[in-house]
Amino acid sequence: MKLYLLAMLGLVAIVVLVACNRKTAVPAAADTAPITEEPKSGGSKPIEMPKEKAHQVVGFQKTACFGKCPAYQVKFYNDGKATWYGQFNVERMGWHEATVSKDVLTAIKQKVSEIRYLDFAQQYPTNNRVADLPSTVTYIRIGDIEKMVVNTYQAPAELEAFEEYLEGIINGLAWKRSQKD
Repeated sequence: MKLYLLAMLGLVAIVVLVACNRKTAVPAAADTAPITEEPKSGGSKPIEMPKEKAHQVVGFQKTACFGKCPAYQVKFYNDGKATWYGQFNVERMGWHEATVSKDVLTAIKQKVSEIRYLDFAQQYPTNNRVADLPSTVTYIRIGDIEKMVVNTYQAPAELEAFEEYLEGIINGLAWKRSQKD
């Protein structure tokens, strides 16, 4: 009887392993690039595949403090959309939107490469934190590589200059109140 139970248990284990090891090659519709085909003779409509879903490529955030520090976040997307969410002590409260050109996004990527952003630590200072100080958070996504750096104080000069560079771009955009509010 024990031998029979062991044989059945082994058979079930093999079936489960084989069934769980199957791989399907069905791409997600949202991840496919837009493709159109020429209509065939007969006048049928072109086939349109869904567009790639927009994703965030740059992020910038100022965090709150116990005083009157500005607190807001900005996100740039690969499709040229930019969003602003103002939380405290800023002129633009709530959700706003703007458009950022592909040239600006390319320039940001070049700046990231120049300053070796991916080599920065994940937070500054690297050894301790102070609760009352505001932080500047930057985020970059290039392809599948993502990096976020939290700067409270004692960051390298290159990182602080990069933060000022992003703030200059953000302040130069034509922000309009969003429908999200």
